[in-house]
Amino acid sequence: MRPIVLGDKYTFDRLFKKYPPQVSEFTFTNLFAWRCAYRFCVSSLDDCVLAISAKDKKSPHIFDPIGEQTKKRSVVREVFSLMAGRAKFVRVPEATAGLFVDEAGIGVEEDRDNFDYVYSARDLIELKGRDFDAKRNFIRRFEEQYTFKYEKITKANLGKCLSFEEEWCNAKECQRVEGLAAERAATQEMLRHFERLGISGGIIEINGKVEAVALGEELNAETFVVHVEKANSGCQGIYQAISQLFISNEAGRFAYVNREQDLGVSGLRKAKASYHPHHMVKKYNLVYSR
Repeated sequence: MRPIVLGDKYTFDRLFKKYPPQVSEFTFTNLFAWRCAYRFCVSSLDDCVLAISAKDKKSPHIFDPIGEQTKKRSVVREVFSLMAGRAKFVRVPEATAGLFVDEAGIGVEEDRDNFDYVYSARDLIELKGRDFDAKRNFIRRFEEQYTFKYEKITKANLGKCLSFEEEWCNAKECQRVEGLAAERAATQEMLRHFERLGISGGIIEINGKVEAVALGEELNAETFVVHVEKANSGCQGIYQAISQLFISNEAGRFAYVNREQDLGVSGLRKAKASYHPHHMVKKYNLVYSR
């Protein structure tokens, strides 16, 4: 077991191409950007690759084994045996969790707070119908009030994006909240290594100043995943605007958009539900129960 490094990108990209992921955690960008917060490490067992959070050394959290589905049951059981039951498999998709529903000694726990919200890309771009009346109204007010432009993130404007992230975090007092501090570090990593990670990004500028940033990438052939959506909340309608513009410009070829989980935060849950998800990607924990 060793820490994940930027040089692992090729290996993970190849694996995710061979075994297309459904859960939002499974992009190399996510594993790399959040590696410090969760102390992500990589290991292998029986031809499966394991992404491991070693934040709690006594009880590591392990993601779904990356490899052939037929090998996952034996890999999970062997890990529990090697770790004397101290490990825990987390954010496990339904297909893997289903292998252990009636498995003696292994408990399956639903993890609702980490379900991914998945939307029709067309719905998010067009915002048609009564369900999206409020979203269209917010965007209309934003367009009427501000002279703005949308741009893709490039090497030329990365500095402005990092400055926006710093200002956003200062306004939110990120240093006082562990989760926001970790998110700040992850976002900075995505921006600093933007070109090497090969992700997509978009910004809204008002009077030459970045006021919104969005980052995302392909999750699988059908799905684009949004990692970051941040905006100056003092500009009414800007969150709705960056969401629509980013998806329109960067995810138009995909059928679905995964906007990750709500973490059990009531306000975030309400906001994600307001966009009327097409479906949820359910996740589970696997625990040793003897």
